Amino acid sequence: QNYDYASNSVVLHLDSGDEVYVKLDGGKAHGGNNNKYSTFSGFLLYPD
Repeated sequence: QNYDYASNSVVLHLDSGDEVYVKLDGGKAHGGNNNKYSTFSGFLLYPD
């Protein structure tokens, strides 16, 4: 089996109630098969 990996990062200023999500568009992931997975982690750098 072949496994390909990609990563990215972003730093955002968010207000209470804001939402963040990750969207993986079909056909845009490495590997070209139907098994497209992603993970997401969020961290509070500092409170306002």
